[in-house]
Amino acid sequence: MTSINDYKLENLSQGEINLVLEWRNADHIRPFMNHDDLIPLEDHYRWLEAVEKDASKLVKLCFYKEKPIGLVNFSQIDPKNKTCEWGFYIGDKTSPRGSGKIMGILALDYIFKERKMRKCCAQILDFNRKSLSYHQKLGFAEEGRLVKQILKNNKYVDVVLMGVFNEQWEKQSEFLKEEVLRANEGNHDR
Repeated sequence: MTSINDYKLENLSQGEINLVLEWRNADHIRPFMNHDDLIPLEDHYRWLEAVEKDASKLVKLCFYKEKPIGLVNFSQIDPKNKTCEWGFYIGDKTSPRGSGKIMGILALDYIFKERKMRKCCAQILDFNRKSLSYHQKLGFAEEGRLVKQILKNNKYVDVVLMGVFNEQWEKQSEFLKEEVLRANEGNHDR
């Protein structure tokens, strides 16, 4: 049986760098990223270096029982306006059912409670119905759309702009935490 207490967010360490590159290039992740070309090792290292040097960027790994299973990426962290953007994925396809929801709970709790943001934004490709639904469950609302913004499979697709405010998250997080508790009353591991 899994519990929210079996999960944690940690800073990325040297030991996980190659694993994160593997995830970024994985067939179940890459098609849903804005830039879906295979990422060479040198570009991956440059990305990590930029994250380390830029206070407006933050990467956290999600661990389930000490095993890395996913990544959360915060960018455009603006301390003056208290806003940021986020992206995420579950890299380990064998992670327990509900891991994405728990990772979202931990990540949004972190950015709102620890980093004191007032708003978190997301950009989702319009064909990614699973991610759109996920964001809605987390309390995000659609705020706009960049029409025919990104070329995917020889077709331009819309980018849906979504956001959630701290106040909305406080209400939604309690509901989601209760939902996770109820779901974990039985064994729901994959």
